[in-house]
Amino acid sequence: MAGSLEIKMTKKSNISWRIFVILAIVVVIIWGSFWYFLSNNPDRGTFGDMFGSVNALFSGLAFAGVICAILLQMKELSLQRNELKLTRDELKGQKMQMELQNKTLLKQNFENTFFQLLGLHQQILGAIDLIVRQGSVISGRDCFSKFYDSLKKTWTKEIAKNIGEGKTKEEVLNLVYLKFNNKHQSEFGHYFRSLYHIIKLIDHSDVEDKRLYTNLVRAQLSSYELTLLFYNCLSDLGREKFKPLVEKYALLKNMPKDLLIDQPYHESLYARSAYE
Repeated sequence: MAGSLEIKMTKKSNISWRIFVILAIVVVIIWGSFWYFLSNNPDRGTFGDMFGSVNALFSGLAFAGVICAILLQMKELSLQRNELKLTRDELKGQKMQMELQNKTLLKQNFENTFFQLLGLHQQILGAIDLIVRQGSVISGRDCFSKFYDSLKKTWTKEIAKNIGEGKTKEEVLNLVYLKFNNKHQSEFGHYFRSLYHIIKLIDHSDVEDKRLYTNLVRAQLSSYELTLLFYNCLSDLGREKFKPLVEKYALLKNMPKDLLIDQPYHESLYARSAYE
């Protein structure tokens, strides 16, 4: 469309120049004719008076030529303005394309890092193992049901003693989880650190749909993993940094609430957004 506009403007400019040239040729012919008649006529004064009005014609033609030149300049300026506008539009399009390419590149870099961390987290999960009765070994997600049983036993052992000493339920809960963590920290401590850094990476990124990626992470967590995450983030180990992210991205949405040790009190320790 821009090309056709430029062609039309060029054609109009060529036509105007042709008209100007034709008028100039006509003026030269008329002037030459008058010069010929005047040079061969003895009574030049009378002949000149007869054609005095021709001076006005020449003046008019000269003025018309000036007007024609001005119009041509105006058309050329208009064409230049159109070219500048087309150049600006093209540069704007190039800028938008570069921004889009940069945005796509940033997303690709983020996703490469995200899926690498997610894969590493699955390796960490698979490397967890426990020796159970009769010397058999369980590994991976199967260990978290045993961790959960150990946490409940620690709770039952400590709750009555510490409540009797005047501690609040939240203080007791923190104390219970810290004792449980000290017992199993070498087995799953790096698991929660890895999970935290994945969610932190998503939260600090510039990707638009962050929930898409946190949902992918949440989909990898079993019921017992979510329950242990729940109690980890209520303790000193995760309350300050991890718990706000859990509530922000609803990481406990799929957690069975009947697994909570003191439900519904423990459930109330999180904002509703953590479950929604």
